[in-house]
Amino acid sequence: MFSSILVAIDGSDTARKALDIACAMATSFEADLHLVHSPQLETTLLTVGDAVVMPAVSPERIAAAGRDVMQAALAQAIEAGCTPAGTTIGDGDAADDILAAAKLNDVDLIVMGRRGLGSLASLFLGSVSQKVGHGATCSLLTVHG
Repeated sequence: MFSSILVAIDGSDTARKALDIACAMATSFEADLHLVHSPQLETTLLTVGDAVVMPAVSPERIAAAGRDVMQAALAQAIEAGCTPAGTTIGDGDAADDILAAAKLNDVDLIVMGRRGLGSLASLFLGSVSQKVGHGATCSLLTVHG
């Protein structure tokens, strides 16, 4: 039924659950499994006296955090008995990175959490899963946390 499955990960509990489901499906269908992660700068504001301070986060720290999330997902997949055929760490908008990885790997199913580590902006701009659902040219399975 499915020969190539992409799972989007962001380090959230919901994404870990989506990865478990994707691994089970990949094993059942003997499908290739691909992982995609798009590190995002989630800003944290600090109040200092009367001022609000946004701590600087370097691109290197964001990239390192992205590699850590991917390493944890790889370990989880391997523990579940599923060795991913490939991994992608994006560097742009999460939905765009997911859709690009899906196209690049010619997947026929994207699995992702319905709610992940989204920011306040998602309340106004829509969630990543909504954007992927609108742009996907393959099936999409969203997993409830």
